Amino acid sequence: MKALPFPCIRPAQDRVLEALPQMGGILSGNDALRDAIADGLMLKDPGSAYYVYECSGEPGRVTGVVAICPVSVLAGDDAACDGDAASADVAAAARAITELKVQPRPVTLAYEASPVMDIILGAAKEGASLYAVTDPAGITHRVWEVKRNDAVAAIHAMLDQAPEPAPADDPAYVAALAGAAQLLADEARAAGTYTGKEPFNFVISALFPAAQVAGGAPQVPTGLLTHQIARY
Repeated sequence: MKALPFPCIRPAQDRVLEALPQMGGILSGNDALRDAIADGLMLKDPGSAYYVYECSGEPGRVTGVVAICPVSVLAGDDAACDGDAASADVAAAARAITELKVQPRPVTLAYEASPVMDIILGAAKEGASLYAVTDPAGITHRVWEVKRNDAVAAIHAMLDQAPEPAPADDPAYVAALAGAAQLLADEARAAGTYTGKEPFNFVISALFPAAQVAGGAPQVPTGLLTHQIARY
């Protein structure tokens, strides 16, 4: 599968506990997000990286890798579109994402991980984490940034060899992301500027080993790791 490093928009490391409770407001619109970046509450990484995400608590510990994948990974998951009300809700959510110009959280995907990938991610977790946050439900979320060239190349090579992942997220969110990408692609085509390489052709994805999430996959908290999909 294709899964690439990317420049992330995320909370400032020393202000994450301040930022996360405010995400509803920060991600309420593009102006609010821009204000949070200008204030230093949020930041945009200058370079591309992969991120290792660990979720621990009941019923256990799960480790995934966060990357951007082609929006085609969302294809076929249209369960949320059954019924007019559901379709209207998905359409409204898609418009909100296009107006925000940022995907607010990674979409959860399940993939067939290899033992070698487990070793690579385990090595990444030996370093200092960017975040270690425990939510009100007692779940601890940890994130490590992977940007050293050899580590990035190792993760890239292993993901290249993996089969295509499957959505393991709320179908309404999956459909809204696909809808937002379609809206932005239609706008670009209408303007005659579409190339197929625009950021909206990719979705930020939390890739978890299928064997570890058979009983339900975790979701990365909203706003912790986001992806800019259109120019401000």
